[in-house]
Amino acid sequence: MSNSKATLLAMIPVAVFIFLVVGLLQCDFVTVDAAAFQKEKEYTKEELLLFADFAFPNERIRKYDEDIRVVIKNKEYLNDASIHEVDSIIAILAPLVHPIKIYRVEKNGNLVVTRNKQTSGKYRRSSGCENSNLFETLSWSNTYSEIYDTHHYNGAKHIFKEFEHALGLNEPARQYPFYTNINSNTPQKPYIFRSFEESDSCMAQFYISEQEKMVIKMLYSPAIKSGLRKEEFMKQFKLS
Repeated sequence: MSNSKATLLAMIPVAVFIFLVVGLLQCDFVTVDAAAFQKEKEYTKEELLLFADFAFPNERIRKYDEDIRVVIKNKEYLNDASIHEVDSIIAILAPLVHPIKIYRVEKNGNLVVTRNKQTSGKYRRSSGCENSNLFETLSWSNTYSEIYDTHHYNGAKHIFKEFEHALGLNEPARQYPFYTNINSNTPQKPYIFRSFEESDSCMAQFYISEQEKMVIKMLYSPAIKSGLRKEEFMKQFKLS
């Protein structure tokens, strides 16, 4: 091996280390333009606290910063209804993640969907979401996700929840007097329905409450940056 190649190889670990340190430092200084955020909509304290409960997995913002290209991995094995369900979810989420776009593609997707996955091997749940971002600890920008459901009777319902996880929503810690799809699989957190109509509505396929719609819109506001710490968000809006 020539001296130039050996020197180049020796420099790679140093360059990677510098890149990691710079990235981590940048992450720690991510803040939010509170004035610009509130200019989009004058959020109440309760709405800001709701956002803080839903949108900070591992105490940081994690979301897509580029267009979300949805690809169905096993499309050739699915019936039209299963494919249309994915398209319906995309149509529901599209106005909520604006200005980011979400659409379905045939290849080179950054959100991969597998429908009717067999419950074998490591996939033993009725649905799931996995994020594969080697630099998540640097930018917290989500660049790739895989979501799946199984033959479980409400897998279609669950896959909507996994789409929300892929977008960056977290399981909330608090209990609310309205239905939240993101933790609809948590029996220890019952939901309070004020009428039979409300109960029937939330059980409809791909139901999403107005509160969850608002939280997704807030998350995909240009004022909210990937890597933003929950502590920093609370401080900027003077929340306890």
